[in-house]
Amino acid sequence: MGNDTQGKGVFMEENLREILLGGQTFSWREEADGSFSAVLNERVYRIKTLSDVENDEFLREYFDCDYDYAGASRAIAAKDSILHEAVEKTGVIRLLKQDHWICTISFILSQNNNIKRIMGLYDRLCRAYGHEVEPGFFSFPSAQELSSATEGDLRALGTGFRAPFIIDAVRNVSLLDEIEQMDFDSAMKTLQTIKGIGPKVASCILIFSYQRREGFPLDVWMKKVMKEYYPDKDPSYFHPYEALSQQYLFSWIRAQDRLSGN
Repeated sequence: MGNDTQGKGVFMEENLREILLGGQTFSWREEADGSFSAVLNERVYRIKTLSDVENDEFLREYFDCDYDYAGASRAIAAKDSILHEAVEKTGVIRLLKQDHWICTISFILSQNNNIKRIMGLYDRLCRAYGHEVEPGFFSFPSAQELSSATEGDLRALGTGFRAPFIIDAVRNVSLLDEIEQMDFDSAMKTLQTIKGIGPKVASCILIFSYQRREGFPLDVWMKKVMKEYYPDKDPSYFHPYEALSQQYLFSWIRAQDRLSGN
C-alpha cells in the first residue's frame, strides 16, 4: 500500500479548515470570505491559506512549519486501509503548538462538550476577562486576569461544573512551564494534579501545546474507533505517529457520523 499512496496529490493538500476548526484549538473563527481569524500573541491574525503563515515567525512555530506533515501523512496512510481512507478523506493536517495556558483552559472547557459549545465558552471568557485587541476581537485572559473570577462568575458564563477546575488551573499555572522539562509520563501525571484534568485532557494538552507526538487521547469518538476498527490494538500500533494518527481518525469518524445523518 505504501507505493500506492506516494505521489497522490490529495496527500499533499493541507486542510486548513480541519486544522483550525477540528478540535485542536478553539481560538479561530471562519469568516464570510473563507478566511480564518484569531487573537494570538496580542494581535489579530487573519489567514486564508497556510502560505499566509510562512513569513511570520510566531505563526511558523504555531503551525509547526518545520515538520514534514506531508511525509508523515503518507507514512500513516500506508499503515492500513482505515488510516489510508482517513488521510485521503481529510487531506494533510498539522498538530498545532499552542500557548500552554490557552490550551490548558481550552481543554478543561472541552470536557463533556462539543466543538461549537466549547468555542462559545472560549469566546465568552475572552469577552468577560480578556482585553480588546481590535474592535470586536478580545484576547484570551491570562491567569492573572482570571484570578479575580469567582466560581459563581465563571458559572454565569456557562462553564458549569468546569468552573472550579478553571480556578484550580489559575492557582497552579506555574506547573505549565515546569512540564516543558518533563518526560511524557511525568508530564501526564503532573497535569492531572490540576482539578478536572484526566488522562484524555492531559494528553490533548501535551499534544497540542507541548508537541508530545506520543499522545493518544481517547474521547468517545476515539473509543468508538478503537472498539470497531482496532479491537486488538493499543496506541503503540500507531508509533511513531500516535498523535497525528489519532487526529486523522478523530476527523474521519466524525465525518462518517455526519454523512450517516447521526
